[in-house]
Amino acid sequence: MAPTNHIDRTDHHPHRPRRHRARRALAALLAGGIAATASVAAAVPAGAHATLPTAVFDPPSTAWASYRDLTSDQFADRFDAMVEKGYRVSDLEVDVVGGTYRVGAVFTRNTDGRAWRSLRDLTGNEFHAAWEQAREDGMRLIDQETYVVSGRRLFAGVWVANTEGLQWASYRGVTSEEFSERFARYRDAGYLPVDLEAYPTGDGPRYGAIWVENSEGLSWRLRRGLSSDEFGKVFEEYGKGFRMLDVEATDLDGKTNYGGIWVENRGGRHWRERRDLTAAEFGNWWARYRDEGYRLDDYEKYATPDGPRYAGIWRQNSARPSWSLRDDVDAVVDGYRDTHDVPGISVAIAKGGTFVYERGFGHADVDDDVWMHARSVHRLASVSKALAGTLLFDLEEQGLLDVDDPTRDHVGQLPAAHSHTLAQLAANRGCVATYPDGFVTSEQDHYDTALEAVEEFMGQDLVCTVGDYVYSTAGYTVLGAALESVLGQPVDDIVTDRLTGAYGLGTLRPEDRDADVPMRTRLYDRDDEDNVEIDRDDLSWKVLGGGLEGSVEDVARFGIRLLGGQILDDATMAAMWAPPGPGGNYAYGWNTGTHDGRPIMAKTGGQPGASSYIRVYPDEDVTIVVLTNRWDGKGADHQAVNLARAIADVVIDDLS
Repeated sequence: MAPTNHIDRTDHHPHRPRRHRARRALAALLAGGIAATASVAAAVPAGAHATLPTAVFDPPSTAWASYRDLTSDQFADRFDAMVEKGYRVSDLEVDVVGGTYRVGAVFTRNTDGRAWRSLRDLTGNEFHAAWEQAREDGMRLIDQETYVVSGRRLFAGVWVANTEGLQWASYRGVTSEEFSERFARYRDAGYLPVDLEAYPTGDGPRYGAIWVENSEGLSWRLRRGLSSDEFGKVFEEYGKGFRMLDVEATDLDGKTNYGGIWVENRGGRHWRERRDLTAAEFGNWWARYRDEGYRLDDYEKYATPDGPRYAGIWRQNSARPSWSLRDDVDAVVDGYRDTHDVPGISVAIAKGGTFVYERGFGHADVDDDVWMHARSVHRLASVSKALAGTLLFDLEEQGLLDVDDPTRDHVGQLPAAHSHTLAQLAANRGCVATYPDGFVTSEQDHYDTALEAVEEFMGQDLVCTVGDYVYSTAGYTVLGAALESVLGQPVDDIVTDRLTGAYGLGTLRPEDRDADVPMRTRLYDRDDEDNVEIDRDDLSWKVLGGGLEGSVEDVARFGIRLLGGQILDDATMAAMWAPPGPGGNYAYGWNTGTHDGRPIMAKTGGQPGASSYIRVYPDEDVTIVVLTNRWDGKGADHQAVNLARAIADVVIDDLS
């Protein structure tokens, strides 16, 4: 094998004495803060940017995250946070497009605990010193970047501990002819290319690459300088038996040139590649592929005559892309959406604590072309009641209350007619009017507590004999006031602390129509045959009964936690799901029933801009959730429950 070496335009085969100077130079560089981000860490992961060995650097599944287009300070903060959580950079992207400096990266986690290092904003000499020092420290380069800031060419790189002792090489700043010569040299020596760089300079195009000993004997291909059509043909040709490892796009002489590295796809795991995407398009595909069970391995931002564009490579990161019923569920949801003209639908299916399916269909925002996905934040409507009922029984398990406590023991302001218990409120047997006078328009006041809302309507007559079944959203508002008294917190904080935080449901929250919530869907109503965007009404008066919002992923995660025994024990869960006598199949926040003889627990919800549904199969440990951003009213053909039932018919036998 050829020796480890570094080649650039001015320095070939550095000698040992310069290594000592490099150590001093790197120490000064780090101390002076010239590198915007730097880390030498133990017990941090090897990544998904597939440098050998593939068992470590191309795992079947790993935790990951990616960020793009951050300022230097934003990235430094995010970098520190991710390192603290045990992640490392596996792909670094630094760009100056139109004079604007931006940074992004893919972070991945693993368990092999190798040291690593990431540096950026280095001059050529500083990069060389860092390169030398990393080699002396037993590291190898896996990613390098170059860019121009205020007329100065700068460099960035990522190194990992060379735990396997693989031979490797890298170079930068070479002409096309020099690149071809080195290509032949390292190919013949048995190396595999893992990173390709191309960039314009005043002296013409320049190239860089990283090579590593091909210890696994993988077949590979490297192509560069291709037009869009040429790249498309090569992509199609190599798509059989190979996967992309690296994608490169560069504006040279006003034309976008493409290149890439393909490597043998042993095992046949799925992968995806997209290029020439706007920022919005990249975001849409990023979310789609994440839902489908892929991770981002590599991405590229590049200037084009039409503005900045993005390319990305995604790698299978779970069993979801291979689930045998994925296409069948896609077809069911696509058909339903087309039939009912629903702007957007989110679906999640979980089995035994694992998501087997996640997907968004249509739009979270039609006008801005934002696709729906599994993290899109929907109104939950009355699905909120299922979470509220679970919360009530969880608090009893914790010894904080008794579900059979008279409500007036906690809310003494209530008139004597309110003889119901907390459990009766959760079971819709408290006889509170479902929508009291004054709480039916979008113009009502905002309430900071449930008690404030209760005081507005508690003087109104009950609508039945306590113990009889009458569905009541406002009954959950009274329940919220009681919980406020027990816990000494406003209902919003109770949700945040006792649901969102306790159950690990990051997007779940009481809806605040004035808040700028990431990934929140727009709301739509039907006007004849058109979907019309509508304004949010204030839901603060009915937080537990219909005022929560969250993603389909987090609602399904709630089902996972519940069925997995992470919220309630079996006896408490059975009590929560037992309807209390006459009044139908409604238990405590949940409807109960069967599907082909299988017990199911479910809750449906509908309100302006949302039709929502959760369905769990306790014996099969299956959760199905459907959230949409339009509601046609009670009894209409479009109801999330109808779609969920159709999905269940397709999947439940396979998942049982």
